[in-house]
This record gives sequence, C-alpha cells and structure tokens, in this order.
Amino acid sequence: MTGKGVSSKPAKQFRPGLTVKVLVPVVAMLLTMGALEATFRIAEAVTARRAGEGWATYDSDIGYRLNPGFGDTNAHGLRDHAVTPKAGRFRLLMLGDSVGYYGDDVDDTYVGHLRRLIQKAYPPESVDVLNAGIRGYTNYQELLFLEKYGLALEPDLVGVGFVLNDLHKVLHQFTVKNGRIVGETYDFTPEAVGTVDSWLYQTARKSRLLVWARRRLDTVVARVEYSVDKGYAFDYRPDVNPAWKDSFWPTIESQVREMRDLGRKNGFGLFVVVFPFGDQYRDEYLARDREYVMKPQRMLREICQRLNVPYLDLYDSLDPSHLDEDRIHLTKSGRVRAGDAIASFLLSSQLLPLLPLTGAPVGSR
Repeated sequence: MTGKGVSSKPAKQFRPGLTVKVLVPVVAMLLTMGALEATFRIAEAVTARRAGEGWATYDSDIGYRLNPGFGDTNAHGLRDHAVTPKAGRFRLLMLGDSVGYYGDDVDDTYVGHLRRLIQKAYPPESVDVLNAGIRGYTNYQELLFLEKYGLALEPDLVGVGFVLNDLHKVLHQFTVKNGRIVGETYDFTPEAVGTVDSWLYQTARKSRLLVWARRRLDTVVARVEYSVDKGYAFDYRPDVNPAWKDSFWPTIESQVREMRDLGRKNGFGLFVVVFPFGDQYRDEYLARDREYVMKPQRMLREICQRLNVPYLDLYDSLDPSHLDEDRIHLTKSGRVRAGDAIASFLLSSQLLPLLPLTGAPVGSR
C-alpha cells in the first residue's frame, strides 16, 4: 500500500545517449594527448638549454662535423685510427654519411673492411684508407668537407659513398647558440620535412608527441604498405623521397662535377658507390614498376657517365639481409659484403696504384 500523494512509479534513471558515450572518451583522449604534448614541449625546451657538443661540434661552413677526440673520433674529426704522415703511401679517402660511420668499432665499418682487404692485397704500408663517413651528411656537406678538410689529407683517390638520403642540401640540424651546439636536438630540417607531399604527414610532424611515437614505432610503421594512389613507402619518407624527384638531380650532378674538378686540380681520382634502399628489393614494388623503383641508381649512373666518373652500384652485391631494420644502414654482414664489393671494383677498375700485389685474393678472410 502506498501513501497519499506518493507515486508508485520507479524513479527515472539517467542513461547517456550514444553521442555522450562517444564524446566523453574522445574528450578524455584529447585532453590526455594535449597534456602529453605539453610535457614533450617542456622537456624539449629544457633539453635545448643543456650543454651540447657531444659527438658533433659546430662548423660554420658545413653545419657540424665529428667532434675530434670524442669517443673513437680521431684528431682529424674522422671515426678512424689516427692519421699518420702520408710518407709516400697511396691514400684513399672515403666520403660518406652514417652508412660509412656505423660499425661495432672503426675496423667494423664498411670502410674498415675495405681497408683490410686492400691492405691485404698490397705490400704492407703502401696503401692508406681513411674513413670520412659522418652521421647525417649529405652529398652537399661531403663536398664542403672535402674542400675544407679532405684536401689537407692529400688523397690520391676519393670515393663517394652515395646513399639515397643524400640529395638534400642539409638533412639534419642541431640547435646552435652562439656558435655552439646546445641540447640534444638532432632532427630533420624543415626543408627535408617539406619534401613529403602529404598534408597528414606535415600535420603529424608539428606534434612532438607524434614525432616521438613515430621514432619508437618506426620499425613497425616501416612494414606498413602505403595505399594512397598505390604509392610507395619511400614517397612518404622525408629523407629518401627526393631521390625519386627529377628536380634534385641537377644539383647532384653539379656537386659531383665540382668534386671531379677538385680532383683534377689537386691530383686525385674520384669514384662513386651507390647503396640501395631496402624498399627497392620489395617484390610487389618491382613487379608494379621496376623502372621507377630503380630510378635513383639510373639517374646517378647517367650523371657519372656524362662526367666520366667511375661508378659502382651495390644493389646486386647486397640483399635485404644485409640491411638494418631502417632499410638504410648495413648489418655486420652487409658491411663486410660492401667492403668486399668495393675492393674488387677498385682492383678490377685499376683505380688503385700499379704496385706489385701480395697475391692475397680479395674477399679472403
């Protein structure tokens, strides 16, 4: 029995509609992402105030170079053994970027393996091989390094280790204050980021949180197939996509010509070695348009032919197992294989001096 004036109907319960159910978690996610973004920006600002000049030191002409005496960097700013007086030896100087720089130690770089094979084929102390591979360098910076520092090393032969991310004027930049690198920022330049023709990518690059996440998930993202207009993954990478754009290659030809002319003036020969990018081995890409996938090697080969510069393409000498997860750098076996291939090329092309060989076959270990 109910009391007078008291309804027997149960009280109405609040039941959120579909819009509210969706909106609340979305707002919560956006607030969380906003807080994380603010945290990353604050942390970046704090980091930028820290003292820099670690593995790299500021250079007013080139942007930066290896910091002499840091780690296993020698006094000449090379990740290599100490440079001794030339003393009549034939000297090969290898220019390059991080592909030449990386290795477990200075002898495990591909240049280190190249040196071991060449010095095994020639009498002791007759041939010098120096490694001028510098992390992040482009072909433009390698030319500047050759002019400013390389000529003083008195090379008889200069090799250019060309990688498909070397077409930018400058690919990576540090934060510089008062002529000194500060903080730990080492990222793509705005010009490099701007080469990617994707509004989604450009928007994502503005977020410090998304840039951080991309770096951590890069090996996963690398396996995702881009489906926009049946494109290719390398079209969406700011480091390598210029290699497939016609507008960048005339500048590369001008730089290679300048290197060649420097050699003629200073008495050294020049050759170019091009390293493949991992996606160029993808069967579905090659089946779709092999001509386009292999365009960078073709463009560089034609440049070298016009300039009469010896050219070696390592595509057939390497395979995906020789490339790291980023599809650019070499594994240990890749570094050995590259050293073997370049040594064989130099000997067969007679780019090395006509000295009596020791008879040790190239590639024997």
